[in-house]
Amino acid sequence: MTDPLLGGHVRVRVGLPRKGMIMARTTWAEAPHTLRRAVEDALGAEVTEAVSQTGGFSSGSADRLVLADGRRVFAKSVERARNVGTYELHRREAAIVRDLPTSVSAPRLVGTLEQDDWIVVAYEDIDGRQPGVDDTTLVLDALGTLPCIETPSQLPRLSDELTSDAASWNRLTTSGAVTELDPWVGAHIDRLRHVAAQLPRAAEGDHLVHLDCRADNLLIDEKSRVWLVDWPWASVGASWFDSVTYLLDVLVNDGDADVEKHLDHPSLRGVPAEAVDAVLAGLAGSWVEQLQVPAPEDMPNLRDFQRQEADAALLWLRRRWA
Repeated sequence: MTDPLLGGHVRVRVGLPRKGMIMARTTWAEAPHTLRRAVEDALGAEVTEAVSQTGGFSSGSADRLVLADGRRVFAKSVERARNVGTYELHRREAAIVRDLPTSVSAPRLVGTLEQDDWIVVAYEDIDGRQPGVDDTTLVLDALGTLPCIETPSQLPRLSDELTSDAASWNRLTTSGAVTELDPWVGAHIDRLRHVAAQLPRAAEGDHLVHLDCRADNLLIDEKSRVWLVDWPWASVGASWFDSVTYLLDVLVNDGDADVEKHLDHPSLRGVPAEAVDAVLAGLAGSWVEQLQVPAPEDMPNLRDFQRQEADAALLWLRRRWA
């Protein structure tokens, strides 16, 4: 299921680590020499510079590659034996990006290469910066353009993807874990359980959903065009879902941000308050549940991320329910 690597042109800056995170990525130089040579052969040019990125949670490499002929690509690689989950995610993302509608502002797939238990996936390399709080409206404008998926799609339904999340607070209650959490959670557990249970129904829809919409998965280029990167979780669901989760990420990065005012944005206007609550409660429960077990050995920074997201979701709910 591999296809040849072709050329790319522009640069990318991938996500920077959040405060306090320990990065676990390998570098391009640590990939086998035979693999790197195979990539160069497929690209038709020698790699003269490789700038390894440290953001994200994968143990694989994420590299900005400069080629001898001046072209640039962004390459992700991982060894299956080290992290089979990331290996399969790279495969999945390549297939999704290959089939994205042309109207979607996403770096295009250059190609994939699988060799000696490694996979390399290369994309167009976008020269851009991550959005800040002042860019929130610009990002929401872009998210509002994600298209309706009108034909049968291989993408999963968002409602199905979130079914397990909707029951996290129930499982946490049954296990007794709720008693170890913040007293506010215990005082509101019945409401959290009820609201989270509405998540799959609230998320139903027929639009393309990125499902991992955070600042470190977005780039803004010099023309103020917003690009969405990292697509392995794409699904079909509610048109507003990414906008809500992006606002949650704004709150993660700035706990004083007034995210509530952005619910009047056209991409969110008319969304029932109960639906927004269902997203926050469902995702918070899912993250809290995952915090009850150790992080995967090869992704030590994952739990820090999930803790920050859970704290922000519960903070937003506290403000909404005050």
